[in-house]
Amino acid sequence: MEFSQILSNQNLIIYLVISAMNGLLLYFSSFKFMLVLQQSGYKGRRYFKWVKDSKKTYMARLMLLAFMGLLFFCVLNICFASLLGTEACSYVGFASYVLFGVSYIKTEGAVNAKVPLKKTKRLVRLCITYALVLFAFSFGLILLVNYLARLLNSEAIFILRNSIICLTPLLTPVLLIVAYGLNEPMEEIIRRRYYAITKRKLDRQNVIKIGITGSYGKTSVKEILKGILSVRYRVLATPESFNTPLGMSWAVKNLDSTHDVFIAEMGARTKGDIKELVNMVKPKYGVLTGINNQHLETFKDIENTKNTKFELFEGLPSDGVGFFSSENEGARELFDRFNGKKVLAGGNGGQSLVYAENVNVTARGTWFNLVIKGEKPISCMTTLLGKHSIDNICLASSVAYELGLTPEEICFGICKLQSVGHRLELIPNNKNIVIIDDSFNANEDGVKASMEVLDHFSGRKIVLTPGLVELGKRENQANYEMGKLLASHADMVIVIGKHNAEMLVSGLLDGGMDRNNITFYKSLNKGNQYLNTILKEGDVVLFENDLPDNYS
Repeated sequence: MEFSQILSNQNLIIYLVISAMNGLLLYFSSFKFMLVLQQSGYKGRRYFKWVKDSKKTYMARLMLLAFMGLLFFCVLNICFASLLGTEACSYVGFASYVLFGVSYIKTEGAVNAKVPLKKTKRLVRLCITYALVLFAFSFGLILLVNYLARLLNSEAIFILRNSIICLTPLLTPVLLIVAYGLNEPMEEIIRRRYYAITKRKLDRQNVIKIGITGSYGKTSVKEILKGILSVRYRVLATPESFNTPLGMSWAVKNLDSTHDVFIAEMGARTKGDIKELVNMVKPKYGVLTGINNQHLETFKDIENTKNTKFELFEGLPSDGVGFFSSENEGARELFDRFNGKKVLAGGNGGQSLVYAENVNVTARGTWFNLVIKGEKPISCMTTLLGKHSIDNICLASSVAYELGLTPEEICFGICKLQSVGHRLELIPNNKNIVIIDDSFNANEDGVKASMEVLDHFSGRKIVLTPGLVELGKRENQANYEMGKLLASHADMVIVIGKHNAEMLVSGLLDGGMDRNNITFYKSLNKGNQYLNTILKEGDVVLFENDLPDNYS
């Protein structure tokens, strides 16, 4: 069989058209997988864990698309065989496959992602490579099946030879990773270039550099510290929860000679992550908010978490200063381990440089006396909710005091603080309903803090939550305990999503909540729709955590 016969001008044009159309269908059918890959931090292991999860329906939907397309492809081809002839009819079924593909894309497009795809340069590069991979794969597959069909010289096989194209949607999750793998060498070069540029810029700028890490509370402490230091200094901090090397590079682009202080939030999921950030930023001051089981899925055990967080303090210069929260056992342990200059903050005094007394927590804010270095207490007020916010303020105030701010300046900065988005944030509305948004990345300590805040409000208390994630083997137990805790503080709970539903509901029931006060919805949209039907004046609604799309 001459291969040139398959690549005749007419056949070549047909193959190219089919390959291009199939490539487009596969590309637009893959948006959910692109979203999950992006939300997984472009980590193949986390991405494939989502793909393999039996609870997910996306592979089942692709399978339905593939087999429905295959069925109608074969039926149409066989039906039109006598009418159009062997060659022409072999392409007829492709129309039904395209129709099913377009319907699938429209259906998937109607489902709004909680966090939409972010159009970054990296995503654009990945999309270009992915489109080329899809086209090349489709073209190569068509060439292969046409060659084999002619080689076998069977009319039945020849008529149905192109039906194999209908099964290609099942391979899109793998083909996306192929494109990702092809791009990785280039992405590594780009990362190293960004890191080098960032390091050079930070080395040139004469700014005070502060690194903040911890299992929880990093963004809150960063924003509090930024607010207090802004009373005297011009401060640049990494925005939102940008706490990776690329996030740091993006933030440092805005650093200029007018800035006095740069605050870098430092996140980690595996050992060495903090060390990489420390080598990039080279902070003189390190702050540890606390350590718990968050990200235990990747750290495996709490000792790995402690050692990773301690990388910040191991990287401080000889004249550097470490700041630790006295309210957390893990932070106190690392305080004892650190041999450099160190400061403890929070609690009820003792070794703490800064602590609060006479704390009066209300539904609208907190009044307290701030004690610095044992001197006369200074009266402060903040709109931030919860006692845990006062612990964060004490930790940030200890850094501010070390950097030269007076107690009066610190107090002035505290009074101006605004709540951090999605972290026990009061959402205004005109329906006389209290809405508390604590939807960002909940953890076990954070849930306890949010329950303390909830207790300060009167009225019927309703909690919407999908539970806790990234806790490894502890995840089931943690969600069961969370359910029991919610049962003792909330009147109604709306469980969102299947991921933790079983353990949450078990905990709620064992905690004594009436089954009639527990409802379940697969998505937050459905949960919100139900919430709107039961809300009444005076209710208090707490949104506790909101899992990204790679957990939905």
